[in-house]
Amino acid sequence: MERADVTELLEDPSLPEEVVACAYRDLARTQRFLGNSAAIFRQLRNNPRPIRRVLDIGCGQGALLEQIHRKLGVEVVGFDLRPAPSSAPVPIVSGNAAVDPLPAADVALAVCLVHHLSEKDVVGLIRNASRSCRRLIVLDLVRHWIPLALFQVFVAPFLHRINAADGKTSIKRAYTPRELRNMVDEAVQGTNPRIEHKVAPFYTRQIIDIRWD
Repeated sequence: MERADVTELLEDPSLPEEVVACAYRDLARTQRFLGNSAAIFRQLRNNPRPIRRVLDIGCGQGALLEQIHRKLGVEVVGFDLRPAPSSAPVPIVSGNAAVDPLPAADVALAVCLVHHLSEKDVVGLIRNASRSCRRLIVLDLVRHWIPLALFQVFVAPFLHRINAADGKTSIKRAYTPRELRNMVDEAVQGTNPRIEHKVAPFYTRQIIDIRWD
């Protein structure tokens, strides 16, 4: 399957705020249903040092950070290309994560973000995160026919119309494990971090955990 280079519906800046908010609430529920939120918590609980602050890059409206703050009791901050709504439950900074300075944190997350980026910007994001964080956890989709078929049959029918359409597009835009690992290796060249790369059964997600400390 060749990688699709198309824009997703939720990326449209002209969408009304209430539609965006509804789609993000639906996305948060979907992340929990698919086990992605639980996978992030497992990674966070396996940290060699106490975590004081977590940064979520591409945080949307901050739903995951709100969970992290509530369950782990740590300080949280978000970073997103779209300006945060006034109702955001956590502080969110707006900017381009590939080039703009990121808030300092012990751990940075990028959940279902990198498939939105070009290869150049994925490399830039990783290098940028290394300047202000000791660890970066990337969780993303895998471009493969199996997760696409599973999503279309078992998940899409229960989602907001925007997320149902974007979910299929996201899988087609995602990187294969080899492609993503090659970008990581390019980004960390010369820094000698510890890297773990895991791919879930049926290619439902992949996680790359980069530790610079």
